Amino acid sequence: MGMYTGLRFKAELKPIVASAMRLVEGSDDFWESLSRIIPISNDWLNTPRRVFIPFGSVNYMPDDWTLLGSVYPTENTWDICCSLKNYEGEIELFLREVLPYLISEPCRVEYRYEEWDHPRFDLIMPEEYEALEE
Repeated sequence: MGMYTGLRFKAELKPIVASAMRLVEGSDDFWESLSRIIPISNDWLNTPRRVFIPFGSVNYMPDDWTLLGSVYPTENTWDICCSLKNYEGEIELFLREVLPYLISEPCRVEYRYEEWDHPRFDLIMPEEYEALEE
C-alpha cells in the first residue's frame, strides 16, 4: 500500500505565478492548465501523481498538520499542507524542478514520512524560468 509523506511550506510566489494560479483555479488539471501560461517542467507534467501537490489530503501526519483552506494563493502567498504516497520521488522532483521557478524568495519546506519521529527541512532558492530550457 505504501506510506504517506507530508509536505508543507509557505512560499512567496512571483506575481505572474500567483496571477496564473488564480486564473486556472478549478481547472481539471491544475498543472497542465498552469503550463499554458507559465513554463512548468516537462518531467513534472509527465508525473501521474502531480495532482497530489498541492491537492493531496493530509493523511497520517501529526495533529498540527492541517489543511489551510484554499490551495490557491492569497495575494502572492502560497500556503501548502498536503501528503501523498511519494512512490517515485514526486516530492523531490517538485522541490527540484518546479518550486524554485515559482517563488520570489527563499522558501523553507518541511517534509515528513509518516513513520519519522521528526520532519526534515530544506531551503529552496528561487530560480529564473530560462533554466528550465537547459
